[in-house]
Amino acid sequence: TRNLVYRAIMSFKPANLYYGAVRSPAELLQTSGLVKKWVRREISNFDYLIQLNTIAGRTYNDLSQYPVFPWILTDYTSAELDLNNPDVYRDLTKPIGALNEARAKEIKERYDLFVDPSGSIPKFHYGTHYSTAAGVLHYLVRMEPFTSLHIKLQSGRFDVADRQFHSFGATWNSVYNNGSDVKELIPEFFYLPEFLTNCNNYDLGTLHSGLRIHDIVLPAWASSPEDFIHKHRAALESDYVSENLHHWIDLIFGYKQRGTAAEEALNVFFHCTYEGAIDLDAITDPTEREYTEGMINNFGQIPTQLLTEPHPKRMNCDEARELRMRHSAIPGNLGNSVFTGSGQLKAHAVKLHNEESLVYVKIGHSQSTSMINLQHDSLITISNQGVIGEHQWLPQSRSKSFTFNVDATVTKSNHRRCLAAPFAPDLEIGPHIFAVTHDAKLVITAGHWDFSIRVFTAKAKLLQRLTYHNDTVTCINLDRDGHHFISGSRDLTCMVWSINHHSGTAQNVSSKPLQVLYGHDSQVTCVVMSWELDIAVSGDQKTKIERKNAIA
Repeated sequence: TRNLVYRAIMSFKPANLYYGAVRSPAELLQTSGLVKKWVRREISNFDYLIQLNTIAGRTYNDLSQYPVFPWILTDYTSAELDLNNPDVYRDLTKPIGALNEARAKEIKERYDLFVDPSGSIPKFHYGTHYSTAAGVLHYLVRMEPFTSLHIKLQSGRFDVADRQFHSFGATWNSVYNNGSDVKELIPEFFYLPEFLTNCNNYDLGTLHSGLRIHDIVLPAWASSPEDFIHKHRAALESDYVSENLHHWIDLIFGYKQRGTAAEEALNVFFHCTYEGAIDLDAITDPTEREYTEGMINNFGQIPTQLLTEPHPKRMNCDEARELRMRHSAIPGNLGNSVFTGSGQLKAHAVKLHNEESLVYVKIGHSQSTSMINLQHDSLITISNQGVIGEHQWLPQSRSKSFTFNVDATVTKSNHRRCLAAPFAPDLEIGPHIFAVTHDAKLVITAGHWDFSIRVFTAKAKLLQRLTYHNDTVTCINLDRDGHHFISGSRDLTCMVWSINHHSGTAQNVSSKPLQVLYGHDSQVTCVVMSWELDIAVSGDQKTKIERKNAIA
């Protein structure tokens, strides 16, 4: 049957029937819709650059064709970094080697005067490259396997200390002023703080100044490697970079990569670095071929050219918002948004309780994503008296109208489902002491008189009583992934817990915390965590904020 269906489809010769393996990278980009998504601000600058690198043949698995990212900032000395100040950003319209006007003038003069007596070497602005295997190892020398690869490249030892990556300020000064240093960055500068620390305590040598190289010397505005990555990523996603990144894309992946446009932009590299510049199969001399392959592998490779026309500019936030509103206002165009235009918003009032006020509301989502057989989602409510309601609702769609089925037990005093333990008498009852799993199967509560965290079903059946804190638990917060939560207490600690799942359904909470976090000198009042980012943030009564690693 499958083959019959396949042959029937093939017989119609669909217009878009292509095998991905035979499409050129430029065609892949054109048909992917990525350019339009980026222009409309549907994907981030970081994600777009990663996609462009991948389509252009760059990969983490090849040091000679490693993903390339731009230098973004020029200010590595100020105590504070103002991302709204355009003066802190690098000029993205120019290649890294032409940022310095004096150096750019020198490069142009050398290019204009260059003549190869043999006639075999075309003119070029740069004899070095912005992305090489040695450059990648230069940045990642503190992490394996890059440490061992760096030592192998340097004939069994670390490179001379003063040539190593030891300081952002020194590295930027070299890139800006040194005529032979045109290194761009790699993606790790925007997500991986670990490569900035010498966690393995390698002996990287001593500078001429007498300073022993250890961790990277961060910019003055960065208090830690994590803080640097956070601010550097924010800079990458800033309005200034969003407005100008298309110029850099033109230089690296686009029409300014080759030809007259590259000459005018001072963006011509040694000819061997360009794709297709050398036919290796035509080289019959084994020694010459080995030399040529080594030069290509070690001295940099230009990414595959993806665009031969100027890359479109990204919309600003207001333009993108206006476009989305116009798009969502088209009748029948629901898109992926919860709301389909402010003019189409509808409110539905449903009375749940007669006297008690709600302190917590959570919408759980069903496992079904079928548009043919929509299932009701759960709406969990908790009142200030600890009454749990499990209501069923279905949002309005093109095929079904809005429906809401109230849990009848919340209005019948003899059938009410109440939390089976009293709260501490001096604790404010609010949303900060409740959490409900994403599937609305488990209700996790804090604030109890016996210092426990309790786990209930949505029907108020007690499943677990976890007593690890030594005082009242004042707050809990569920991580975005739905598999972990964090608790804070008057005992000055925070604890990270795991939620066990089976077949996608929450079953119970780990019998003991994964990690206990210390650092407060007054009761913890608020907590939040991200397991994905390995960060837990908590605050206490004295407004002290603590940030810790969430994963033990």
